Amino acid sequence: MDEMSSAIESLAVRVLVVGRTALERAGLRTLAAEAGIAVVGQAGSVEDAEADAVRLMPDAVLAAWNAGAAEEIARLIAALDPSGIPVILIGTVPEPGVLARLIHAGLRGFLLPDASGEDIGTAVAAASRGLLVLDPVLGRVFPTVPLPVASPGPEAEALTEREREVLQLIALGLPNKAIARHLGVSEHTVKFHVGAILAKLGAASRTEAVTRAARQGLLAL
Repeated sequence: MDEMSSAIESLAVRVLVVGRTALERAGLRTLAAEAGIAVVGQAGSVEDAEADAVRLMPDAVLAAWNAGAAEEIARLIAALDPSGIPVILIGTVPEPGVLARLIHAGLRGFLLPDASGEDIGTAVAAASRGLLVLDPVLGRVFPTVPLPVASPGPEAEALTEREREVLQLIALGLPNKAIARHLGVSEHTVKFHVGAILAKLGAASRTEAVTRAARQGLLAL
């Protein structure tokens, strides 16, 4: 049974959790468990996190945001970026300038404390594909933060089946709340899917995404 459990764990998405306190780390482990993500290690400091990430090579680092350690966290993100290990932060809304610095360093995700396990799973999956995942509430910060814009080319990543479903419902004019109810998922999850769709299609708005998708034959209009 132990061998079977180890085999299953080896196939799961693997994350390293980082938090200053035992409570923070326990909370991150709980969210990871809800998302079906395997926690392969935990660190209590940014310094330990960098060493553990290099040693364990997780699929992503899930860390509690600490405004007082912004510089150290930015250095951790920049250090792991070349290795392709995305960092996702969870915490209260940061200052616009701080968020911009983190994104410039290579941050792949920032979620708020009310994120669910489902949100975590979606964010880790998107970040692993190189997408930037930010909680919708951070839209209030967007005007002052230079976010990277995707420019799809011949090798642009294809939409997943679920993203196509969401796109089809967007084309029908349904708002996120209605889409969430129709698909049986949370509104947060729908917003993350919408963000992934916009990034993959290189669209700046839902309307532009629908237009581009229609031209590419991705919609049954």
